[in-house]
Amino acid sequence: MRTALRRYFRHGLFPQLMVFEAVARLGSVTRAAEELHLAQPTVSTQLRKLSDALGVTLVEWNGREMRLTAAGVELHGSCSELLQLFGGIEGRLAAHREPRPPRPEALRLAAVPGARQLAARLMASFCESNPGVPASLHVAEGSELLERREAGQDHFYLLSAGEAAPPMAERFLRDALKSSDRGGR
Repeated sequence: MRTALRRYFRHGLFPQLMVFEAVARLGSVTRAAEELHLAQPTVSTQLRKLSDALGVTLVEWNGREMRLTAAGVELHGSCSELLQLFGGIEGRLAAHREPRPPRPEALRLAAVPGARQLAARLMASFCESNPGVPASLHVAEGSELLERREAGQDHFYLLSAGEAAPPMAERFLRDALKSSDRGGR
């Protein structure tokens, strides 16, 4: 029996099953690709690889119309069970995980055109030391930045082109972001 099950432990089979489940549920490669944020050819390739790995035809095509084969219907039911199983595992393991501090939503920096280079260096430094934290830079004239500041659209504003010490400014950006996570600005 273990020999027969080896095909399910091949590298990449779980993502292929997730792709197949989405295609079967949505009835469309295009809609599955959109839901999974994949390119349509990638979804088609994953379906073909899964079919080859399992040694059965899962989907039949009549022009652009897709239909699950009997094996596809069986596998789709099993995928649903598998997703429920993994959902249960995830729920049971969640109680054993260390709570993670909430990730900041994003850092928003605004700068006048004369401070663009400094702002870009600060953003690069911030992103390097805070991987995974989204960051955006808005460059506009001072009058627009003042309006944005009044509206509270950004976390940090560079309204002058003067040079600042990047390490100190980086620390300020990091502290400003932490402060905004606690509700301050």
